[in-house]
Amino acid sequence: MERPDPARRHAGISIFSTLRRLGDWLDQPGREADPLLSQNRPGRSWFGAVQPGTAAPVIDSAGVEGKIAGIAAIRVHDPVFSEEVFLAQVERIFFAVLEAWTALKPGLSQGVMAPVIWEEQRSQIQSYRAGGRRNPLDGLSLTSANVAGASSDGKVDTLTVRINAASSDYDVDSAGQVVRGSRTVADWTEDWIFQRPATLTTAPVGTIVSQECPSCGARVTVDITTICPFCGAAVISGRFGWLLARIDRVL
Repeated sequence: MERPDPARRHAGISIFSTLRRLGDWLDQPGREADPLLSQNRPGRSWFGAVQPGTAAPVIDSAGVEGKIAGIAAIRVHDPVFSEEVFLAQVERIFFAVLEAWTALKPGLSQGVMAPVIWEEQRSQIQSYRAGGRRNPLDGLSLTSANVAGASSDGKVDTLTVRINAASSDYDVDSAGQVVRGSRTVADWTEDWIFQRPATLTTAPVGTIVSQECPSCGARVTVDITTICPFCGAAVISGRFGWLLARIDRVL
């Protein structure tokens, strides 16, 4: 029986220890105040997961041909699917999801996020509320949004949207003091992965509608999601079949 090489074993332990020390060093509170680090380490820690048995298609690995094939597969059962219409809805969802985060109102995003990522967002919002903290994302803007990958396995449709945006990324306490990050507005890039059952099809393009608030019964003008101005409850239109399942930080 071959005995393990002690030198190799100690080398492995040494590498593991080094990585652990590096992780501990990066997690030190003082490190987060560095704008260069906070730029790539957002205060948000809700990233979600795609449905079991599926993957997030990305043009970086699948190529343009992979994206084209994925869109074609979706159009087999949804002939009227339009990237332009989809991306227009994604833009509104982008701001709704991040407004829910910055305003600490998870009800705003519940109707457009898959359960896993929404529960993660809600949990961190509760933690921030308990600690008297907020993550304002000053100067938030969406520079571009493009479909970067597409797939359909006959059960689930998946679209990856490459988001290029800009904002500050810092936390403030109840006294308005910065406790993490930097007020400097910086560019950042993320992949937002949307999924839906392959049985769904694109609904006709509609206009903003008026419907009753499920809490107080008042008539409220709703696009995708909004907060009732009378009672503060979330009102969701339910007209968007795609749900945000996962977020991957790119830059």
